[in-house]
Amino acid sequence: MNSAVIFTAFATGLAGSAHCIGMCGGISVSLGLGSMKKRLLPVYHLGRLASYTTLGLVFGSLLPLIGVRAYNAIWGASLRIAAALIMLAIGLQIVFGVNFLRYLERYGSRLWRPLAGLVQSLLPVQTGSDALLLGFLWGLLPCGLIYSALALAVVSGNPLQAGLAMLAFGVGTLPAMLLLGVFSGTLVQALTRDSSRFMLGAIVITSALWTLWPFVK
Repeated sequence: MNSAVIFTAFATGLAGSAHCIGMCGGISVSLGLGSMKKRLLPVYHLGRLASYTTLGLVFGSLLPLIGVRAYNAIWGASLRIAAALIMLAIGLQIVFGVNFLRYLERYGSRLWRPLAGLVQSLLPVQTGSDALLLGFLWGLLPCGLIYSALALAVVSGNPLQAGLAMLAFGVGTLPAMLLLGVFSGTLVQALTRDSSRFMLGAIVITSALWTLWPFVK
């Protein structure tokens, strides 16, 4: 299940390129302008990856804190089924190009408001520390895709596994974000084609069914 969870999180980030461009693309473009600022772009994305990984570690600790242990036979089976169902939902989300958790973004935006002023104070970015902090804060932006990956990370039942899953999600968003900031959006168009989405979604759905197979055969 571990590899399936990590791959699904990665596929979620990769397939969500268009959404990520809309949410974070402006920052990448602004950092990518000018030879001096291009060097800050990797630092900004490092901050984003650190933010996602931290979210995974924190939320991945919730179930163990209340006594849910993945190594317990009953809890392990329950978590495996929950992970498979979330993977299945994510696969369908990728195939149909919709964000089933978009409504949660409205609630997340309330938590984001206190951070918005701090983000504005960091612009325009001039130093590596500012770029790193901006990336970390931007990783907390209310986003249904993040919530989908985070739900999958939580039911892994292990903080390290959850952290790796969220890191994989962040890595999945990198190709389009880096190419948008430095080169162009060609890869974004390729990733958002129906054929690409169907392929990624089909693989995720297959992984979900494979995870569920021991419980239905």
